[in-house]
Amino acid sequence: MAVNKRILVACQDTGGLVEILNNEGFFAYSTVDGKQVLNMVYNEPPDLIIIDSALKNMPGEQIVRDIKRDNIYAHLPIILLASSETFKKDHDWKILPVDDYLPKPVNKKELLLRVSLAFFKSTLNLDSNPLTRLPGNISIMSDIQKRLDNNNIFSLTYVDVDNFKPFNDRYGFVRGDEVLRMLSRLITSVVLDLREPDSFIGHIGGDDFVFIVPPARVDEACTQILKNFNIIIRTFYDEEDRVRGFIESKNREGKKMNFPVMSLSMAVVSNEKRTLKHFGQISSIAAELKKTIKTRGGNSYLKDQRTEKKQGT
Repeated sequence: MAVNKRILVACQDTGGLVEILNNEGFFAYSTVDGKQVLNMVYNEPPDLIIIDSALKNMPGEQIVRDIKRDNIYAHLPIILLASSETFKKDHDWKILPVDDYLPKPVNKKELLLRVSLAFFKSTLNLDSNPLTRLPGNISIMSDIQKRLDNNNIFSLTYVDVDNFKPFNDRYGFVRGDEVLRMLSRLITSVVLDLREPDSFIGHIGGDDFVFIVPPARVDEACTQILKNFNIIIRTFYDEEDRVRGFIESKNREGKKMNFPVMSLSMAVVSNEKRTLKHFGQISSIAAELKKTIKTRGGNSYLKDQRTEKKQGT
């Protein structure tokens, strides 16, 4: 994890922090000038900032607020160096929005633990979908590849919302976002109800989701998700559109068309009966399945039933 991670240490007395971090494989560098901290961040952003309150020219607290108010740099994790007395009383994280704090004098073991935790949380926060807070593409690919590398047997289901774009165009993105949040809760609820400890749920982006369950439970999960979605989805339409069963909107070519109520197309890929080696292979199989599903119309799921060919056949 340490490789190529840049850590800016901003404090009067580093107490050997830079040396400790560099010895662990990080690229750590320091300054005691508050204004220089901001210049360093803006010119070449670090991956993590460790900052003290007492700095030259600008207090550390002001630097934290300036960075966290900036839409471009607000994601940078910041650890505040502080005396234990500072955090004995209640701390308002809104006033001083640091991601963590490190008591002084600094203990090497605790320093490395807090740095490791900061990077872990930062990865999760950047990867999670901002709308649903479900794991995003990095976590999805990592989870799948880990299962493949460990030869775990699993079923991965891609969930795609049919006719979502026309709905979004007709009712606006606010109502469209409500649909996506509803679907994320629905999938999560169904998968959690299975009580399978190795399950996984992710949000690829837009109206595309994935979930992983054991092959023996995938039919049950897909059936329940489709059933629940079909019951709920009509409540997102105005009464007039619900009654007639479609909305008027434009297709991708700008031509007016009638679009049915949204439905789900679900493609199920598994390594139960065939060897899968990487994420790209799974995505390719799922894309083929989705093309077939979408020709059917309405809520449905399709499982890849192909088995591995034996040599010489």
